[in-house]
Amino acid sequence: MDHIKQLFPWAGGLFISAIFLDSLRFKFTSHPTPEHIFTTLRDWSGIGLFFPAGPWVIGLGELLSSILLIGLPLVLFLANKKNLIAPSQFLGALIALGIMSGAIVFHLFTPLGIETPVEWANGEPTEFSSALFYAACASWLFALIILFLHRNSIAAVKSPVSK
Repeated sequence: MDHIKQLFPWAGGLFISAIFLDSLRFKFTSHPTPEHIFTTLRDWSGIGLFFPAGPWVIGLGELLSSILLIGLPLVLFLANKKNLIAPSQFLGALIALGIMSGAIVFHLFTPLGIETPVEWANGEPTEFSSALFYAACASWLFALIILFLHRNSIAAVKSPVSK
């Protein structure tokens, strides 16, 4: 069981990071799929910040989460600062849980729906898939498990400031 507790945050963090980092090429290049998602949410909610700012804000959050889940822990491991790995992964998982909670809620309770366009021709969607929704659900679950496994890690970090 100890091996699972040690390995799952790395494996789950790698899965979440793969999903997040792969999506950045769409969010940061004005791809029609994130534009569709965030304009649908903008039009439904009346909140103008959903698009064009939404893909950038969410993309930056996903990038930060990925850095905290995998990038920084790898650096800390190599620098022999292993006591800081769990708090980093905890914060990365917390960000991922927040982002994916929003994604799941928006997919389920807005006109966005579970199936989103994945293929486009001449500015029109030609193929739809529920893969984004299921990736969000899996990422949410993995983030929750990482949070549970590292639930005591934040309190365990000693402050470098002495009294």
